[in-house]
Amino acid sequence: MKKLIVVLKGLGLFLLISALLFALQWQLAENNVVELNYKIHILIFFITLISLLTILIVFAFEKKNVIGFIFLGFVVFKFFAMGYIAVFQKEFRLNIVPYFVLYWVYLLVEVVFVLKLVKKQD
Repeated sequence: MKKLIVVLKGLGLFLLISALLFALQWQLAENNVVELNYKIHILIFFITLISLLTILIVFAFEKKNVIGFIFLGFVVFKFFAMGYIAVFQKEFRLNIVPYFVLYWVYLLVEVVFVLKLVKKQD
């Protein structure tokens, strides 16, 4: 039961942080600071969500020493996905710095969750 609570808290906190990032993107567009494509943000969000769900499910099933490998695999996958977007999306190339800031924020959130889960496993 404790692991289920940890999983639900982690997922809820991630969704809250993501909602704040989408609100920030909307505010930046409203104030004409920078206009970012929501499709790219949603893609980064879903890749991170799938990564976190996988990690949280593995944590709930008490599979030790696997979380780090799953995390590393998804980081590499996300990085190549960003490269793919950079090549094929003109809008990404025009605003490359804000998109990579967004990528790093999601990566930071993911790293914090993985570190907390690994500490709870021991």
